[in-house]
Amino acid sequence: MHQLVGYHRPKSLAEATGLLESPNRMPLAGGTTIVHDGGGHPVELVDLQALGLGTIATNGSHVELGATATLQAVLDSEMVPDAIRKAAKADQPSTLRTLATVGGSVGAAEGESLLLAALLVHDAIVNFADDQSAPLAEVMSNGLSPGDLIVSVSVTTGGSTAMAATGRTPRDTPIVAVVGRRNDDHTRLAICGVGPTPQLVEEDSLGQLEPPTDFRGTAEYRKRLAEVLTARVVGELS
Repeated sequence: MHQLVGYHRPKSLAEATGLLESPNRMPLAGGTTIVHDGGGHPVELVDLQALGLGTIATNGSHVELGATATLQAVLDSEMVPDAIRKAAKADQPSTLRTLATVGGSVGAAEGESLLLAALLVHDAIVNFADDQSAPLAEVMSNGLSPGDLIVSVSVTTGGSTAMAATGRTPRDTPIVAVVGRRNDDHTRLAICGVGPTPQLVEEDSLGQLEPPTDFRGTAEYRKRLAEVLTARVVGELS
């Protein structure tokens, strides 16, 4: 929970990164993960809407997803690989897809995000305003530091994909989900619902997973789901 005490709307990347170097400032894009409760830790918002980071464009064998591109824009773009479009649709209801953004999803790094799993298997690279880049898996593992400003996420295209998930209802957030992509005789697998963030895995290392236990399922149940769903995805891609 946060207490919102200030607002900034920078007009350049340099101004935005300078503002975000203060640990009590947060980037604001769609605003779907910022909660105001009238108390708690005071924060100032740095609104990114004037920075032109909402484009989606092709670059050879890659697609560049702007940090403030909404999940609805990702879903609507025919340039984006199908698995990522489907995952964007599954991640949020229609009322939030027009607000939630690519950069916000990366920053939140929610463990049950199908979108992040789909980005992982498409070799996602996170690009920052200081011209530095890092694999998505590394960014989620390390977290963001003060001053970090995501400008885009680059993904590779091509290959065939498959997705399998189990939830309490068809519209519920999956308890466990697996996304796979086969390209050049190599299969990449990403699982969500088995850790604090979605993660890349090898089929023969599923036994090393240490899922959480919560009201939706025990660790043993989640691990078994991971095995069953992975086998289903690998079979579909074979």
